[in-house]
Amino acid sequence: MKVRAIETLQCDAGWRNYHFVKLTAENGVVGWSEFDEGFGSPGVTAAIARLSGRVIGKSVMAHERIHAELYALTRPAAGGVVAEGIGAIENALLDAKAKTLGVPCYELLGGKIRDRIPLYWSHCATWRISHPAFYKPAITDLAGVKAMGAEVREKGFRALKTNIFIAQDGVLRGWQPGFANPFSAALNIDRTVLRGLRAHLDAFRDGAGSEIDILLDLTSTPRRRVISRSCGRSPISISSGWRSTATTPRRWASSGGGARTPSAPAKRCSASGSSCPISAPRRWTWRSSTQCGTAPGNR
Repeated sequence: MKVRAIETLQCDAGWRNYHFVKLTAENGVVGWSEFDEGFGSPGVTAAIARLSGRVIGKSVMAHERIHAELYALTRPAAGGVVAEGIGAIENALLDAKAKTLGVPCYELLGGKIRDRIPLYWSHCATWRISHPAFYKPAITDLAGVKAMGAEVREKGFRALKTNIFIAQDGVLRGWQPGFANPFSAALNIDRTVLRGLRAHLDAFRDGAGSEIDILLDLTSTPRRRVISRSCGRSPISISSGWRSTATTPRRWASSGGGARTPSAPAKRCSASGSSCPISAPRRWTWRSSTQCGTAPGNR
């Protein structure tokens, strides 16, 4: 059974678009996958379009061989947008293969591990602060953060994950200079940021109570060692939560030595070997990727 066509589709998702790959086999089976261009990955659609010609006519069942060929084809620019494009094609191949065999996709990946997983409320407060037109009620101050902490508890979640926000002139603003928000060439963490982070997390703790875990997303945050050690030694009231990050593996591996808070690194590693520098230098407390959060409507 060979691949007949590969298409990319987009749909309006409010403040960004959602992107999908539709892979059609000669027998009519359709494999689907999703990818993203709205957050630091412009050009994935173009990469998929350029690579699709090497996939048309190949067997749907040969996804490992196809992955190896596409990786070899793009070796001078391996990783990044190219890796995301290859991953989208491979996932669509896996979906089509599973449908052809009449099994769930997880059977192709070693089988199901569990029937139930714990969920946390991801981007908690983040999107109500940053995108109030689409996520209501809007949060404009720490009282709103506290109210959302109570909402997390009342809806039955056991954990929430949030980002770094600081109050400036009475307005909550995100602090992610690693993503140019705001842009800061120095990439320094000063006392204002740490005070703002403490106030943000304390507001969540006041609203959520002592039984809800607070998880802190440090994705691509510079100078992580300062925040990591602050969290691990408890000046910041993160309780029994954990830190998630996505950065250069070796850099992250060297940044958490003084932190006692569990870490969940490597969420953007694009190849199996890229995670080795994280796990090699020391013992880590790992959180399975299946513990990643979901929107409240999908609880």
